[in-house]
Amino acid sequence: MPPLTPPRYWRSLEDLADTPEFQAWTEKEFPSFLDEALTPASRRQFLKIMGASAALAGLTACRWPVDEIVPAAYRPEGVIPGVPEQYATAFELDGAALGLLVTSYDGRPIKVEGNPSHPASLGKTSARAQALILEMYDPDRSREVLRGGREIATFDDLAGFLADHWARLRQEGGRGFAVLARPGSSPALAELRGRLLAAYPQARWVEWAPVSRHAERAGTALVFGRPLRPVPRLDQARVIVSLDDDFLYEHPNAVRHAHDFAAGRRVAEGRINRLWVVESGYTVTGGNADRRVALPPSQIPTAAACLAAALTRKGVALPAALGTAVLPLASHPLAEQMAPIAADLAAAPGASVLLAGPGQPAEVHALVHALNVSLGNVDHAIAYVDAPDSGLSELDGLRALVQDMAAGRLDTLVMLGGNPVYDAPADLAFGEALAKVPTSVHLAQRVDETSRRSTWHVPQAHDLEAWGDARAWDGTYGVAQPLIEPLYGGKTALELLAALLGEPAARSHELVRRSFAAVTGSADDRRWRQALHDGLVEGTAWPAVSPAVASAGWVGPLLQPRPRPAEDQLEIVFRPSPGLYDGRFANNGWLMEMPEPLTKMTWGNAALVGPLTLEALQLRIGDRVRVRTAHGEAVLPVYPMPGQPPGTATVHLGYGRTSCGRVGDGVGTDLYPLRRSDALHATVASLTPTGERETLATTQDHHAIDQLGARERAERLPLLVREISFPDLQRGASVANPLEHGSEKEAGHPPTQEAPPPKPPQLYRSFEYAGHKWGMAIDLNACVGCNACTIACQAENNVPVVGRSEVANGREMHWIRVDRYFKGEPDNPTVVFQPVTCHHCENAPCEPVCPVAATLHDSEGLNVMVYNRCVGTRYCSNNCPYKVRRFNWFNNHKKQDPIAAMAYNPDVTVRGRGVMEKCTFCTQRIERVKIQAKNDRRPIRDGEIVPACAQACPAEAITFGDLNDESSAVRRQQTDGQRAYGMLEELNTRPRLRYLARVRNA
Repeated sequence: MPPLTPPRYWRSLEDLADTPEFQAWTEKEFPSFLDEALTPASRRQFLKIMGASAALAGLTACRWPVDEIVPAAYRPEGVIPGVPEQYATAFELDGAALGLLVTSYDGRPIKVEGNPSHPASLGKTSARAQALILEMYDPDRSREVLRGGREIATFDDLAGFLADHWARLRQEGGRGFAVLARPGSSPALAELRGRLLAAYPQARWVEWAPVSRHAERAGTALVFGRPLRPVPRLDQARVIVSLDDDFLYEHPNAVRHAHDFAAGRRVAEGRINRLWVVESGYTVTGGNADRRVALPPSQIPTAAACLAAALTRKGVALPAALGTAVLPLASHPLAEQMAPIAADLAAAPGASVLLAGPGQPAEVHALVHALNVSLGNVDHAIAYVDAPDSGLSELDGLRALVQDMAAGRLDTLVMLGGNPVYDAPADLAFGEALAKVPTSVHLAQRVDETSRRSTWHVPQAHDLEAWGDARAWDGTYGVAQPLIEPLYGGKTALELLAALLGEPAARSHELVRRSFAAVTGSADDRRWRQALHDGLVEGTAWPAVSPAVASAGWVGPLLQPRPRPAEDQLEIVFRPSPGLYDGRFANNGWLMEMPEPLTKMTWGNAALVGPLTLEALQLRIGDRVRVRTAHGEAVLPVYPMPGQPPGTATVHLGYGRTSCGRVGDGVGTDLYPLRRSDALHATVASLTPTGERETLATTQDHHAIDQLGARERAERLPLLVREISFPDLQRGASVANPLEHGSEKEAGHPPTQEAPPPKPPQLYRSFEYAGHKWGMAIDLNACVGCNACTIACQAENNVPVVGRSEVANGREMHWIRVDRYFKGEPDNPTVVFQPVTCHHCENAPCEPVCPVAATLHDSEGLNVMVYNRCVGTRYCSNNCPYKVRRFNWFNNHKKQDPIAAMAYNPDVTVRGRGVMEKCTFCTQRIERVKIQAKNDRRPIRDGEIVPACAQACPAEAITFGDLNDESSAVRRQQTDGQRAYGMLEELNTRPRLRYLARVRNA
């Protein structure tokens, strides 16, 4: 039998090649306290980029209203000072609402959670939703009405202007008047829109969003004869096929999708789905694929047609015109790659679903919907609902609007949010056209690029400060209520529209209440209060329809060949930033410093190119290149991205802001100038080296646990992350022995079954936990790598932002990180995500080396930190094999803006400089539940204590509980005989955190 060799996992190409740079990084756990870090210039730069996490000292000079503190003679009804309360609300992102529960202390919101009753969240959240707290308390938000981009005015000045100006417009029927808004689902906004267009019959309403799913809606109109909205039911699908659709991360309903996708992979329930992904750049969804096909964007429509041809050959009855048209593609080179997908789909009628991404043309979407009908998936693994449409295509409406602006045919433009000067297609030249509009009013939270070119800027209330309503992806109606009075007196879009209609005194609460009565058919106060309590109204989802394929006229355009780039050109794919989205979150320090799931980059963007392309261009990581398209050019660094198809590059939008605040201004490169209205998602460009280099703030090699050389790795490599195939799991194989798992199968031998090696002898006296014994389990088969846990932990535990230079030094402070490992050939490897936090080891290596006993065990098995004792020797971190302890190099919380400091959780200590920080399993939440259970004179229920990371995780990959409870979920998972394992168990640390291996269903 050949020698056993464990599978090779690698963090980066440098790790795979075992370069001297990677070896030096892993050997140097604590980068030295560089002299330049203490120079005045460097210090100022550090403080500058602290931004929303630690406002500058100069902010304390800002005027602050003086309030007299008056004791409350009578306590408000239902309020106990110092006791947190939760209120239901909603957060809408491009037309789909996510139900939230926001925790508030004495009227101060400090934490966002998911609403368990809401169909889009089911009690879970996304990283962006978690970061809403920091965004609301951002001191860089707009505070005054501006006239002419600079002159400070008042709301009374604006109201006087509106009364005179709009009286004239009304007399003229709204000629030369337009409203530009973001797509939204608010019934209250829709009602005001209808009234506005009735009052100004010659006016128009246009919607624009740089991240648009209009092609999906247009595709349903092509195939069904009317626009519909697909609602996948991924928990009912055995086979899922994604054609360039990042439905687990960038979809408006991504939180629900991640939940349902993970539910379909519960091995304990005897089932597991299979995910096929065809995409042009690695996405979170691609990282979770059982099998991934990497193709340039120009080839994906052809691949979709080849898939249809392969299904025809498998006996699937397609519409006649479609089947006849695609059959010749059965001999296409791509047909061989699509054949296994077709076989899998044909074997799961009614239990599969096909999805297409927003970057695909409408014809690909039409094909996907037609295949869902032919495979019998409708009303099973996917439903279609009749969602109302607001009118023109987003891009067509914007193009016509800009043409009128440039020609001087538009007199007045009102912009409700958005930032079209920054993110509109470059060929439309929105900023130049805006200068020709005599009157422009921009409602925005910041004085951004569009506000600076508008004649009026109006501060906008934050989502957590405003009354509103919105519908979930399936149409469920929800109410958003404010958690706090608008900090800077901002107005909502509803209030501004009401002012345009001659109702300047109308408040959002009244408008939403009126909309609620129209939607529910009842103005009953009791039902209204129930909706506020629940955050939604049950039974208001749009009804599902059973559409039939009405036309196949789109088949011809689908089969037309796509142009290919020249030999000296690449196909460039535009994607929203995993953290900043389209740029609206650019001033949010939590999202700016959040490592991107696949690249692990922070504080900037880069051109992601594959290893072969990088070699052909003779480039290295960090080399700056000039990306030139037919319309514009930009300079940014390159990043070697395994799995990126040859001849392509992926770039992330949302960076390079010039007017968003001190955190985001000047960070990264603005790539919107490269987008044309006829090439929003991909274009052809050339890459030319500039000869310059840039140090990227990427965390991919930070906290690398294995520090062995290449030869030593081949002989002995602790498997930090483990996988097992679903067939092997069904045959009874296990991952107990890391040197056996995966190796024999790769060598052509069936897996053997031997008893796991005995635990090493215990050198310390064992402690018997008579009460609770806390532990955690993380299911790698459920984790999708979305980083919601990282930001939730940051919000819950007052974890600071440290800035780009400190991240580049390896000093990021996140208490829980999500490691990303590649496996396989660099051209198209597979990916595994692994959340890593403090393991709370029973034999904790950090404890005996601390000279002041600052880190020690408590009576319930938690490894706790006593900040008052810590003197900053960092011995504990040197001795931690998991690299999960973080040292405070600077006092990141010093000299706070009074409003910025309101984001802190009062239950968690705010640490100063010079102490070690780490995960506590959210000990404050443990104590809160213990106190409540004691007051109720009852035992703690299993699952009652939920750490912040577990509560946010949309895939429910994290389980916490009492290991002394034999019936607890965490104990069942930790004792799983086939999949459970401990990281670095051979060190005898006896961690309280154990993992369940990833299961591949290829």
